[in-house]
Amino acid sequence: MNSPSHLEVREGADINLYNQILIPLYGADIRDSVVQYGLSLAETYDAALHVLSIQDEERTEVESDQVTKQEEWDAAAVIEPVVDQAHSLGLNVIPAVDSGHSPGVIREYAEENDIDLLVHQKPTQTRLARILRRDVSSHIIQNISLPVLTIPDMDPSDPVGELSTSQFTDILVPTDGYDEASVAFKHGLQIAKRYDATLHGLFVISEQSYSSRPGFTWEEVTDSWEQRGTRLLEDITEKAATLDVPVRTTLSFGQPQQEILKYTEVTDIDLVTMGTRGLTGIRRLLQGSVAAQVIEEADYPVLTINRRTAELKKHPYTFLRKTNQNRKSRLY
Repeated sequence: MNSPSHLEVREGADINLYNQILIPLYGADIRDSVVQYGLSLAETYDAALHVLSIQDEERTEVESDQVTKQEEWDAAAVIEPVVDQAHSLGLNVIPAVDSGHSPGVIREYAEENDIDLLVHQKPTQTRLARILRRDVSSHIIQNISLPVLTIPDMDPSDPVGELSTSQFTDILVPTDGYDEASVAFKHGLQIAKRYDATLHGLFVISEQSYSSRPGFTWEEVTDSWEQRGTRLLEDITEKAATLDVPVRTTLSFGQPQQEILKYTEVTDIDLVTMGTRGLTGIRRLLQGSVAAQVIEEADYPVLTINRRTAELKKHPYTFLRKTNQNRKSRLY
């Protein structure tokens, strides 16, 4: 059977984005805001909620081969209050316990259980500290083939119960037209529809746009990017209109991360959905990705779509073929 050359991503109002939601918990470090947002999303989407307690990620390889009975009981005790809250809301909750290096544990669990969304806590360290300490959170955001909702340590405004639909009222979708941002927009649009929220589209023209077009004047580059931004924002407006989602669009000039943070402050944004292509090596150390900088400064949830997730959503057959080839290459 021939594979289709193109797989359309459905955008109708009846799409249920999230059927399996995962909340990883790290030892006794439980952020109430992470749990509350996870519960609210599971309630809103009628999704199964997986609560995974990951124990002792700093263990040596020898020690990590076994989990003692006491540790299993301790991990179960950590999960129990979350399970009780989920049951009180009538949710289907699946508790689990594992040990090891967090990104690997989460990736394996997500693949085995068809997870659609990872609700993750915002790291408390500085960017440099995270890089020097294995940068677990950034590794998850950049490499796991899932949408990742990063939650800061905050008190969500009545996220659980009858008023949960008021949790997200204004959702910002920064766009640059790349696959990651396009898939992030689809998530932002569907969430806005589900929560009766206003969708905000933002396109930023930065100085980096000029450096990407050598041989052209600043005016020529600016005009080209303005036309591109206008087309993308018009597309956002049209797609939002098909779902009767209120929309506002803005084209601005400056550094993307600064413009995004400025816009969220002025308009009281309570969720940002954005793509992240990620940086590696010295560029990540000195600069960091736009998404990473927004997450670091934000006091609201940020939903990110990385390159692997975007490729899987837009080109599933190609992505799976590459994944299988990579797995085979590691066997030899």
